[in-house]
Amino acid sequence: MQVPSPQPTVDPPSFALEVAGDPPKATVRVIGELDMLTAPRLERELDLLCDRGYRQVDLDIVDLTFVAAAGLTVFARSDRRLRALPGRLRLVGPTPRCRRLLALTGLDATLTIS
Repeated sequence: MQVPSPQPTVDPPSFALEVAGDPPKATVRVIGELDMLTAPRLERELDLLCDRGYRQVDLDIVDLTFVAAAGLTVFARSDRRLRALPGRLRLVGPTPRCRRLLALTGLDATLTIS
C-alpha cells in the first residue's frame, strides 16, 4: 500500500496596507511581502484611491521585506495611471535591496523615488 505524500503547505505571506490622508493626497504604507498573491490587493487599493480623487500618492515601502515582479508591475501601472490623471506616485523609503531591484529593472529612471 502506498501512502500519499502530504501536500506541501505554504503559509500566506505576511502583508498589510495602511492608508492615511484626504484627497488629493494619500500615504499608503505597505508592510511585508509584495508578490503575486499580495500585489493585486495593493493594485486594487491604489485604483480605488484614484477613483476617489487622490492624485498624489506616497507609497511608503520601508517595511517591505520582499518585492517580486508582480509588485514592480503594480508600481509601474499605478504610476502610469496617476500620471495620466494628472497626478503622481512616489515611492518612499525603499530599502537598499529594493533600490537595487528598481535599478536593475530600470524603474528607478521612470518612478519618483525618495
